[in-house]
Amino acid sequence: MSEERLLLGVGRAIITPEVGGNLCGYRPDIYSESVADDLTAIALYFRQGVEQVLLVSLTITTLNNELSELLRAAVVKETGLPLERVILHATHTHSGPNTDGTVGWGVVDIPYRDHILLPGLISAAKKAMTNPVPIVVGVGVGESDVAVNRRELTARNTLDLGQTPWAPVDRRMTVLSFRDENGQCLANLIQYGCHGTAAGANHEISRDWSGFMCDTLERESGGITAFFNGCIGDTGPRISNGRTTGSKQTERGEEGDITYAVELGQVAARDAVGIWRGIWDWHPADLKFGTGSISIPLKPKMSAEEAEKLLEKYTGGVNLSGLMRSYLEKTLEAHAAGIPDDTEFVFTQPVVTLGNLALIGFPYEIFSEIGLRIDKMLPEAKALCLSCINGRNGYFVTEDALCRGGYEVRMFLYDRPQPYCENADFALIRQSVDNARRIIKEQ
Repeated sequence: MSEERLLLGVGRAIITPEVGGNLCGYRPDIYSESVADDLTAIALYFRQGVEQVLLVSLTITTLNNELSELLRAAVVKETGLPLERVILHATHTHSGPNTDGTVGWGVVDIPYRDHILLPGLISAAKKAMTNPVPIVVGVGVGESDVAVNRRELTARNTLDLGQTPWAPVDRRMTVLSFRDENGQCLANLIQYGCHGTAAGANHEISRDWSGFMCDTLERESGGITAFFNGCIGDTGPRISNGRTTGSKQTERGEEGDITYAVELGQVAARDAVGIWRGIWDWHPADLKFGTGSISIPLKPKMSAEEAEKLLEKYTGGVNLSGLMRSYLEKTLEAHAAGIPDDTEFVFTQPVVTLGNLALIGFPYEIFSEIGLRIDKMLPEAKALCLSCINGRNGYFVTEDALCRGGYEVRMFLYDRPQPYCENADFALIRQSVDNARRIIKEQ
């Protein structure tokens, strides 16, 4: 145990967009008409001696890689923190502004980025770093049925975005709670893996189900509460319509329904509050931070002849059709320019440890089994895997999912000209475990 006390500073800013903008996550023709609940940037600044790290939870859908780097660089400029110690997380609500820009889903909302998101992020970060105070940490772990595996195998032997209760899902919900020296709760961090799609293709700006959960725990504990999404690639909200997206019939046809997010948020709140109330051990904890390199082997790109033939089938520009057309066009451009194939895709992975907890970041929506396998292979600590960290590179699926296909698999295969190798999940798991183990063992 370090002789230095662990310090925490907390900051929050409202980052709700103006009504009327594109809501990101389904298709580019869905626009907000009202605000159900405010979007937030919650910054948690941890410091212990010379060790420090800033974790920020943004209640938006995603941050594409370019936008993530722009925002992180802005935080570095304003705070002086090293870039690798600024960690941005998107909770993945599908009722937030377009900060993704993936072809087929609309374009990034630049006015929102420049005039609301960026100033809000800087404000929260600066407030968190102004006056950090000594804390003790409490950890609670329980189970929640809010999430369900969403890869439903239909009677036609195809996959749909429904509910498959017997398929893999990580039911564990973890609540980290931080108290000052007077026993006052300063903040909570909830980690759980589930898509923010309970409201469906609605027209209200919202944090979705996780927002209502956080509000309830905040009222109960008195501490600002942030949500960090876990393994969400194949999980969705277990809502009462039997789907993982809320919907209702209106005069405009089938549309989203915010009441499903409220309904599920109440279930999640019950679970989170129960876990928080069950925390009995509040103790000092050591902070460690480090990064590691992840290298995922790549397959060769599709031949120009095959790409040209397939391109004739994709004339639309919305959702997967738009993504597939973009993939084929990029493949043909790479061939025309004579760009050689790469052997691997490399990214930097951040790891934060608090006591015996290891928060491991991924710029993907990772499948549940990946997180479960990492936790099993890392007995030195409890692994809390976080999706949508420092950017987004699409879905990351398991090897066995490739044979079934489905929405997530298509996104995984066609997000870049060169697809990942079949056992990419094992490469990701093994290297993530190695990174976490190295940082845990560092003095």
